[in-house]
Amino acid sequence: MKISTPRRRKAISPILATVILIAITLIAAIAIAGFVFGLFGSFTSTPRIQETFAQVTHPAGGGAGLTAVCAAGDLPAANTVIFSNTGSASGAITEISITYSGVTQSAAVAACTVASGAFATITLSLFTTAGVAGQTFTGAAVTSSGAQVAYTGTFT
Repeated sequence: MKISTPRRRKAISPILATVILIAITLIAAIAIAGFVFGLFGSFTSTPRIQETFAQVTHPAGGGAGLTAVCAAGDLPAANTVIFSNTGSASGAITEISITYSGVTQSAAVAACTVASGAFATITLSLFTTAGVAGQTFTGAAVTSSGAQVAYTGTFT
């Protein structure tokens, strides 16, 4: 009768197996944290629209209501507010308002896209309330994403 001896299987040591499992767990945790918390940078592009210039001549009142016309570029003139975009994507301004003498006037702005690295000039006209030279005004532009860009100035 033949007595067989059990075969010994070769395997990695328990200590080496534990080290490998811990290393895999740490690598997975770092990868997940990187994507969840943005450690590896952002893959989205966003506009960063800000007011660059605001010059409004004290307007005569009696207009039918504030109107706003947009033009591409940096065109400083009377009754203009210039916006720049320092972001990595184009943005659009959809509405603008101006407040002075306790009255807020607003107008929709059609087709006012501010490209990345570019300027847009909005010309305001037909004010309903008269302004006075030296009087302070404030205002805000609303972007297509709903963000508000504040501006302020003094009537010339």
